[in-house]
Amino acid sequence: MKIVKLDDHYGVILNRTAFYPTGGGQPSDMGFIKGKRGEIRVVDVQTTDATVIHVADKAIEEAWEGETVKGIIDWDRRDALMRNHTTAHLMAEALRRVIGHPVEIVGSAINIDKARLDLAYEGSLLPLFPDIEQAANAIVRENRTVEAKMMPRKEAEKYVGRFHENLKTLPPKVENVRVIEIKDLHACACGGTHVKNTGEIGTVKLLKRGSKGRGVERIEFTAKKS
Repeated sequence: MKIVKLDDHYGVILNRTAFYPTGGGQPSDMGFIKGKRGEIRVVDVQTTDATVIHVADKAIEEAWEGETVKGIIDWDRRDALMRNHTTAHLMAEALRRVIGHPVEIVGSAINIDKARLDLAYEGSLLPLFPDIEQAANAIVRENRTVEAKMMPRKEAEKYVGRFHENLKTLPPKVENVRVIEIKDLHACACGGTHVKNTGEIGTVKLLKRGSKGRGVERIEFTAKKS
């Protein structure tokens, strides 16, 4: 374990970690790092030059340096983020089924209590909410496997294209792409955390819609445990 001083916090660097750092529209994990000298509460996780830094809630004594510790993730938080994140992917197909054609997603964000999508769509989606919600929950009940796959960029471009997705927002320097696929339903490039199958999502509930300007609709939704 290595300790680094941040602007107004201390950070912990481990030789390996299961904590997810903030990125791709998904907040970081939180939790604890426990050792012989006590425990440190992890309030944020960041990456700097591919190094994962666990931000601590308090100053850390230098005596912690080199100690073997155990990381404990706040699983309730991680579970909520996974369920909402997979729901956001699933929603792309639910929208297609209801509208009748693919809808381009131009923005997204995942949080503990809800997720949102910004969509290239003319008009209001509010009248379609009951049908979208029904389509989303039908997919949940299909218990489709959710898989993570690594593949070269060119292969990934073709692969996600089958599901009406593309890699245009992915930085050119990314040569190997992590693809998340809801089996035979939807696939796109994603570095976030997800459930193992859609049945783990629970119940999808649409919350509200808004307009982000002409031709851009925002919808908010949540995955509630059944």
